[in-house]
Amino acid sequence: MIWQNLIDKTLQPLDISNSISEVKSVFKTSTFNHLPVFKKGVFKGSINIDDLIDLDKDAPLSEFKYLIEVFYAEAHKTNLDLIHEFANHQTNMLPILDQDKNYIGVMKLEDVLDLFGESPFVANEGEVMILRKERTKFSFSEVAQLIETLNAKLSGMYVSYLSKDVVEITVKVEHQSINEILQTFRRYDYQIASEHPEDLFTEDLKEHSDYLNKYLDI
Repeated sequence: MIWQNLIDKTLQPLDISNSISEVKSVFKTSTFNHLPVFKKGVFKGSINIDDLIDLDKDAPLSEFKYLIEVFYAEAHKTNLDLIHEFANHQTNMLPILDQDKNYIGVMKLEDVLDLFGESPFVANEGEVMILRKERTKFSFSEVAQLIETLNAKLSGMYVSYLSKDVVEITVKVEHQSINEILQTFRRYDYQIASEHPEDLFTEDLKEHSDYLNKYLDI
């Protein structure tokens, strides 16, 4: 299912002429921490429930325009674009506009996360690895090629950390021997930032460390 099919068009709108008391009443009927605000039917932004606490309940919202945050997503964006907007604005409600900036409805954070959870990266069985390498030496195509040469199935990968010098990616694969994959990546100068019980390299290091400690204790 595409996320556009889940746009909620039933949310009760707030008008900038509403009193703070009226705005709070609308919040009580929803589970959102933001609600969209309109002026004569035109979308103006969203108001956060936490910003209403100390305001005069009889004053109109228009007296507090500086509290209205302008954020939204356009209907042609992807699931990941939406998640980025949710995170940036710490909201569980995202206004959706068309290409002409006309208001369509809102997306709920829970619906977008549910869709993301249905993606192969999350839903498929497999092992998740975190690989780290120098940024100038990193290549997505190399990662995919190494996985394919081992007859493993790649469910997805994304950049989970990025700095000037280092890139870290999270990869999910389906393969019977994760140890074989880990050793292959090490041979190509990738560091393994995740822990895996099947990782014989880690087990070997532990055995050597234990042996060294015993030797030093003699």
